Amino acid sequence: MPPEPQDETLDPRAPRSTRLVLGEGAKPRIEILFHSDLRRVGDSLTVGEREVIIGRDGPSFSSARGAAPLNDPCVSRRQLSVAYRSGAFVVLADPSARRPLSFFGPGGEPRSPSTSVEPGSLVAIGDRILLRLAHAPDDGDDLGIVGRSAAAIELRRAIRSLADAASTVLVRGETGVGKELVARALHEASRRKGAPFVAVNCAALPENLVESELFGHARGAFSGATTAKAGLFRAAGAGTIFLDEIGELPLPMQAKLLRALQERAVRPLGESTEIPFDARVVCATNRDLAQEVEEGRFRADLFGRIEAPEILVPPLRARVVDAPLIFARFFEAQVRAAGGRVLPAMLRAADVEPPPIPLAHVLELLRYPWPRNVRELERHVGALAASSAEAGSFRLPGPFPPRESLRAPGTRTSVPPEGGERPRARPDLDELLRVLESNDHVQHQAARALGVSRTTLDRWLRELGVRRPKDVPDDEILAAYRAAGNVEAAAQALRISARGMRLRLTELGVDDA
Repeated sequence: MPPEPQDETLDPRAPRSTRLVLGEGAKPRIEILFHSDLRRVGDSLTVGEREVIIGRDGPSFSSARGAAPLNDPCVSRRQLSVAYRSGAFVVLADPSARRPLSFFGPGGEPRSPSTSVEPGSLVAIGDRILLRLAHAPDDGDDLGIVGRSAAAIELRRAIRSLADAASTVLVRGETGVGKELVARALHEASRRKGAPFVAVNCAALPENLVESELFGHARGAFSGATTAKAGLFRAAGAGTIFLDEIGELPLPMQAKLLRALQERAVRPLGESTEIPFDARVVCATNRDLAQEVEEGRFRADLFGRIEAPEILVPPLRARVVDAPLIFARFFEAQVRAAGGRVLPAMLRAADVEPPPIPLAHVLELLRYPWPRNVRELERHVGALAASSAEAGSFRLPGPFPPRESLRAPGTRTSVPPEGGERPRARPDLDELLRVLESNDHVQHQAARALGVSRTTLDRWLRELGVRRPKDVPDDEILAAYRAAGNVEAAAQALRISARGMRLRLTELGVDDA
């Protein structure tokens, strides 16, 4: 195993602004978000100031499989023209086109027809094709993280940045967002990809066997230990060990894990000496570990060891424009798994009218909040494929629940809790600033003082225009630090947390020591 580079402490919890993300190599693109042939979803075409005429026979949209025009006989040869000028897409319907154009916002909400369309908007060609007009970079290999939204691009960027970092990485996110997928992407993007990837669900390990499973044991270490066992840390070799749901580890085991991380060695049960391990450690949780520390359920020293660098995986509702592409990939996988016997026409339906999967259903994918994230979408596709195969044509397994009946994990319900107390209303700017000030601008403390989740507080900060550490420009960070001479005073002057200030300085290569 070659020597690893010095760890670059990075805080991907603070994604760069959309302007910065999309400004680096970004190009105006037309992406297919829905096609009667689901395999075409995700194909894209780059446009410029010169008008491009789009129809069934051209131009070609590119994908990993190659390039091809829309190839839908139900679409006109000249359907619409698109150009990109002065930061907007200019869209004109061809007078001879047989299919009308419909316009939608990024979340599938209907929009009035317009010739000038802002990036992120959607245009439907009748009920056949849904196009997304985007301004985004081509970030290459998707690393298994399907999607072209700004959130998906930034997530892949964070993964690439940390792929070969020497330190432990913490992956945080709601249930069902794909934390193990991110951990695997970290492994596959690193120089360790040829070595094992060992995934461990800490919540599923029996408490009396956790240490033996992770660190191994000697023969005769306990009743039933008839042979020695290496343990999962050593089984990972020079690869990656992924500790999912690390917040579920019992406190005594947390202390032993901390020592293992510090010493890069484990002591199997029944052995008197420690044995080095080479695996890179990636942890994941859907819990707020800072709050767990405050409430005594997680060790502060272990949290300090693993809390950074961290990757925060966005929920599906934050990148819902990726839902149709994920849907298409899941459905294609269902067909492949069934040996092509489950409604193969739903993947090759360009000559069928209407298309087997209605455009209205795809728009509903965009409007639905997906409270259980990608895992819920995968189950939806599985149920849809099963019910459609049984019926011999497209059949929904059931209607989407109404939006008002849903809430994301960790958010407050709109139903008053016992005692009649209703959810906390958003404070005004002065009150929010006072609470932040009294809690040294530490967001999880301020959220707790307000009785809301970190997600709610973060939304309030955005809505009221309160800057977070990630929102402060680099030159302002450096100027405040130079003027104040220390992190705490600089953070106070900028009205951000000292920890956030320190992380920004580290990103900028400034050593506070």
